[in-house]
Amino acid sequence: MWFPYLLLAIAYFLGSFPTGYLVGKIAGIDIREHGSGSTGATNVWRNVGKVAGISVFVTDFAKGAIAIYMMQSANWLQTSLGLGTVEVEQLSLFVIGAGMLALIGHSRPVWLGFKGGKSVATGVGILFMLNWIVALSAFSIWLATMAIWRTVSISSIAAAASAPVLMWALQGNVIYSSFVTVGCIFVIWLHRSNIERILNGTELSFKSESKSS
Repeated sequence: MWFPYLLLAIAYFLGSFPTGYLVGKIAGIDIREHGSGSTGATNVWRNVGKVAGISVFVTDFAKGAIAIYMMQSANWLQTSLGLGTVEVEQLSLFVIGAGMLALIGHSRPVWLGFKGGKSVATGVGILFMLNWIVALSAFSIWLATMAIWRTVSISSIAAAASAPVLMWALQGNVIYSSFVTVGCIFVIWLHRSNIERILNGTELSFKSESKSS
């Protein structure tokens, strides 16, 4: 029974892998000292470049997806090692535990003094492994909102707000749906400074960036 707890610890450390920070360092900057100070893909995109930002997004997406896949495969891994199996309901709890720890790891990485990104890309990776239809639907909402407002934070908040609604409507697993609700509230909470700037009319958009360049 100890094996799933080991996977939980791995999920946190996987989530906390400082992708954006390392990409910034390769480019010769400390990304935490530029822009919003976030190590997420958007801040990397703005301060390092498009290719760097996309690379961070893909890697952070993979961190969340791998954390869930790893726990979903726990019984197969345990059986292969001769350690028995975990009951299905317990396994679902371990899966959402891995997802939550990956989210926390990304936003509160031990390697960077517990200050990281806003867990959007990692959250999308997690959501994709729980229900790919919900993930693609939420991403479609992100794209539509981005096309209208041209502001990443507004799009991310809109997608995060829509994901629990979609999950409850399309997913039969109450445990997973409850987790997505809590996880999305956490992601929106991480955007509280963005929400304040949106309300003040000072949030930076890609449209304003292109005008100023």
